[in-house]
Amino acid sequence: MKQRWGKGVLIVALLLAAGLLTWTGGSRVVQTLARGRTVRTLVIDAGHGGFDGGAVGANGTTEQDINLSIAQRVQLLAEFFGVPTVMTRPDGQALDYDPSRPVRENKVADIKAREQVVLDEDNPVFLSIHLNKFSDPQYHGAQVFYSANHAGSRALAELLQDTLIVGCDPTNTRQARPAEQSIYLMKVLSCPAVIVECGFLSNPTEEALLGDADYHKKLAASVVTGYLRYDGG
Repeated sequence: MKQRWGKGVLIVALLLAAGLLTWTGGSRVVQTLARGRTVRTLVIDAGHGGFDGGAVGANGTTEQDINLSIAQRVQLLAEFFGVPTVMTRPDGQALDYDPSRPVRENKVADIKAREQVVLDEDNPVFLSIHLNKFSDPQYHGAQVFYSANHAGSRALAELLQDTLIVGCDPTNTRQARPAEQSIYLMKVLSCPAVIVECGFLSNPTEEALLGDADYHKKLAASVVTGYLRYDGG
C-alpha cells in the first residue's frame, strides 16, 4: 500500500465539492493524479433506505436520507477523479423489497442484495455510509470501522479516519476500529470493506451539521481523499 495522495489533495477535493465539480480544467489534473493507480471499483453503500430508515435525531433528522446524500456526493467526486463506482442503493428505496414479506425477511433480502452488488464486481472495495446514535449526547465525531477479512480494510479505514479528521473535525480523536462480527457484510465480504459512521445524530451540534448539504460535501471530499490515498491490494 502506497500513500501517494497527500493531504493537499483534500484541499483540491474540498474546492471541487464546494464548486459542484464545475472546474473546467479539472480533467487534466485528474488524469495526472490518477496515472498509475490500481483500478478497483468503489462500491458505495448508502445505509438503510425505504422501510428501514435507520436512526432519527432529536430534531427529526433521518439517517437514510443523509446517508444517500453523502453517498451520491462521494460517487460524483470519486468519478471525477477517475474512480469506477457503483451504488448499492441509488435512491430512497430498500433493495429487493416485497411488501408482502415480514420486515425481518425484507431486511435479509436487502442486505443480501447489497452483498450481490459487491460480488458482481471483479475487483471491488466496499464503502458503507452510516450515521451513529448514542444515549449520551456528548459523543461526536466520524469513525471508520473495518472488516477483518482483508488486510487492505484496516489500511483504508485508517486513511479515511485521518482525512475525515483533517477535513471535517480536527477535534475528533476517534480512531479506526475493527467492525463487530455481528455486522453481516463485514463478516462475509472478502474484499477491502469499511463502514464510515459520519457522525452522531444524538449530538445536537453534529445533528445540525449532518442536516446541512454543504457539510455533506465536506464529508464526501474527505472520504474520497482517503480513498485516493489508498492503493492497497
